This record gives sequence, C-alpha cells and structure tokens, in this order.
Amino acid sequence: MYQQHIPVGPDAGKAPATAIDRTQILDPKAFWPDAMACPDWPCLGPQQGFNGPRGKVGAEMRLEAIGSYLNRGPGALRAPTSDERDAEFSRTFRRNGSNWHHLGIRELSPLGRMVEGEAGLIVEACHLRGYLRKLETKVVRDAEAAERAKQAEARRTLEDYRATAPAEIEEFRSLAEAVARHQQRLEDERAFDRSRALRQHVETLHSAAVQAAHTLGLGVPDAPDFL
Repeated sequence: MYQQHIPVGPDAGKAPATAIDRTQILDPKAFWPDAMACPDWPCLGPQQGFNGPRGKVGAEMRLEAIGSYLNRGPGALRAPTSDERDAEFSRTFRRNGSNWHHLGIRELSPLGRMVEGEAGLIVEACHLRGYLRKLETKVVRDAEAAERAKQAEARRTLEDYRATAPAEIEEFRSLAEAVARHQQRLEDERAFDRSRALRQHVETLHSAAVQAAHTLGLGVPDAPDFL
C-alpha cells in the first residue's frame, strides 16, 4: 500500500525561501553571443499581428507577464544555477528540430506536447531578455560612439587651431601699422565731426545772444573766435 510521506519537524510546511526564476532557464548569450544579433521584439511572421506597447516598455511588461505564469510557486526569485538550468532544460527541451528558427535558434524543440506551452514561454522569455540586452548594448554603444565623435571633433578643433593660428597671428602682426593708421583715421573723422558740431552750436548760441542783446538794448557780444 502506498504511504504518503508527510514532512515533520520545525521546517515542516514552510515555503522555500527562494525559487529559481524560470524565465532565465535559457541564456540569451548562448544563442546570440553578439547582443546586436538578437532579433527585435516582437518578431512576427507575415500573418501575425501584435497589439500593445513595443520597445523596452512592452518587452518588460511581457517578460513580467511570462514570469508571473512560469514562477507561480512561493519563494523569492533568483537566477538558477548551472545544474538547475540543466535540470529544467532536460524536463522541457530536446536538442533537435527547429521550432524557433525565426529567432535564429536551431536544434531546439519541446520535449513533448505536455510541455509545449511552457517551452514556448521559456524561449520567448529568453528572446525578451536578449532583446532587452540588445537595447542596453545599443545605449552603451551609442553613448560610446557619441563620445568618440565628441573626442574626434575636439581633436579636429585643436589640430585646426595649431595648424592655422601661427600663420594668422603672423599676418595679424604684419597688419598692425595699417590697423593703427585706420584707427587714427577713424579718430580724426570723429574729431572732425565733433568740431563741426561744436562750431555750429556756438554760432547758433551767438546768433541768439545777439538777438537777446538787441532786445535788452545792450551791446552785442563779440562773434566767437575759433582760431
């Protein structure tokens, strides 16, 4: 007669403290060593449609939904060990066939019909993690490319200064006398204009003063002497 084993002791009935995150059974680095080689998500066939947010936000939402399904047991999630990955792989997959060739995954198919659903979700989770890794890599590479471009522009600016400045400084020095003559001419023109304005103003004041002296019956002031 079959007898069920019932655990006893202080740990009986306790939920495990941790549980493996089954969305990490497959390592995206194993399928796409170059992060940029991972296909974009969602990866749809010609007759497939997709409703929902795309990009990083959509991928994270979908990965969380898959995780909620695959990780339904108790315990805080953690990355599986190598042995745990191998054990989960052996229960779910076999290394033949090509159910996910559209993702560039070869020699991988579900172990049987009973695990087809979970196998598909585990592969999708792997693709999602690969896609998110690709986005992170792209951000890093774009930042590195921008920094390289910035550095290259700075080098070009410095080299241009070093190549151009000495000759232009020498030319500037050779023009110093001409610049001084031009400056003197400008100052002379300003002095001439001011002199003419002063003369006209004083003459206007004198004319008004003569009229005022006649009105008062007084002697008129002498004409201004500009010499």
